[in-house]
Amino acid sequence: MKVEDLFTSMVEHRASHLHLVPGSPILMRINNQLVSMDSQILSPQDTRAFSEAIMNDPLREEFEDQLEVDFSFSVPGLSRFRVNAFKQRGSVAVVISTNPPAAPTLDELGIPELVKNIIKDSTSGLIICGGPKQCGKSCTLAAMVNYLLETRTCQIITLEDPIDFLHKNKRGVICQREVGNDVLSYEAGFAALKHQSADVVVVGNIDSYETVANVLPLASAGTLVLASCVSANVQGILEKIIDLCPAHLNQSVRNQMANGLRAVIGQVLLKSSSGQGLVPAFELLINSPQFKTLVRDNKLHQVQALMAASARDYGMQTQEMALRFLVKKNLITMEEATQHAARPEEFRKIMSMPY
Repeated sequence: MKVEDLFTSMVEHRASHLHLVPGSPILMRINNQLVSMDSQILSPQDTRAFSEAIMNDPLREEFEDQLEVDFSFSVPGLSRFRVNAFKQRGSVAVVISTNPPAAPTLDELGIPELVKNIIKDSTSGLIICGGPKQCGKSCTLAAMVNYLLETRTCQIITLEDPIDFLHKNKRGVICQREVGNDVLSYEAGFAALKHQSADVVVVGNIDSYETVANVLPLASAGTLVLASCVSANVQGILEKIIDLCPAHLNQSVRNQMANGLRAVIGQVLLKSSSGQGLVPAFELLINSPQFKTLVRDNKLHQVQALMAASARDYGMQTQEMALRFLVKKNLITMEEATQHAARPEEFRKIMSMPY
């Protein structure tokens, strides 16, 4: 089992993940489906040897101490890889994900034109890209960063754990800080921002109160902040941000969200009806006077109805509207759309209406 061959095979097969588990053959996730790449069953010795081959001494020490380790690295001319090695039943398992060597463009991802205009016109505020796991939000976030670097003279500072895409300086310049290697913690990274004159700050994931407590004030005070968040849809993203905070601060957070939020993009990836590749479906919330009122009054359960009603005036779009468009254009099947819909009954209802 040659390490170099496995990495090359991942790229050739356009696999998003490689799974190495004792007692199983080598598995790759291709178009969100696990595919066996070999009939040989991996032994604990195989996976241990593989993990040791891709770790340096400090990583090996961390693995032995913590029983798991997460890191990333690049193979020049091939791709960038993210590795998670962990113990299970006394043996070592490894999951590796990969991204293209260069960040995709917004056009390649099929991002709605309105999103591109929002990014282009925004000099402050919070733009969140979210969705469930393995929905492509890291690619979308990287495409936004790439677009800013190409079109704006600005300084971008990222806080990532670990770095997924390596960006190049273009019209704008970028400083990518990996937690653990370039900065000790997210807290230290946020504290240093006041000395770094950043025009744009990129945060890998909103998953803690500390992140929320730093991101919302930054966005409200004149910095453009791009971030990702794991949740099923736009409404879930907003609820998660508030739920991460202590209850006695919820109203304060809602007020900051009303002032600082610029837009929320929710996405899912679906198998194309042709069987070739994946198709993204996007929902989009734009901050508006009506949204400010809903969030301040703790009425987030009305956000979906607001997005549907504001489609013409603000360009908002619900997930159901996006899925309906893809089904009507025969890009995905009705079954695939229903399976991935956050609100299946609502989706079936909109599909029964005249198109």
